Amino acid sequence: MFRQIRSGLGGWAVLGTLVCAGCGGGSSTTPPATLPVTGKVLFKGEPLTGGKIMFEPQGPGREAFGTIQKDGTFSLSTYGENDGAVPGSHRISVTGPVGKGSRAIPKKYSNYESSKLEMDVNGDKKEYTITLE
Repeated sequence: MFRQIRSGLGGWAVLGTLVCAGCGGGSSTTPPATLPVTGKVLFKGEPLTGGKIMFEPQGPGREAFGTIQKDGTFSLSTYGENDGAVPGSHRISVTGPVGKGSRAIPKKYSNYESSKLEMDVNGDKKEYTITLE
């Protein structure tokens, strides 16, 4: 009986090893390179005091996102914290701060289509100013 239990456990161990052989953090493909992107969001000439900002690449790659700080500044993240955005042309959406006393921004900025905000991410520039009216 002891022998049956031991061989049964061995079978589960082998099965677990085979199943997990395809798992793991490593992948043969690496994500596209990113470039640092930081900046400031202005609404009617004043820093936006909170909210979220998203950059949607027009080519391959994942969206980049950031939290707008109380002073209007942001730093984008795509694959890791503050790693920036993939190079190329991006459409931008911005949602304003939520809460009592916060300055509401027009809803059109929360959608890539209606915001009409676009920016090129390239190695020549790291600081971006996004102006909302």
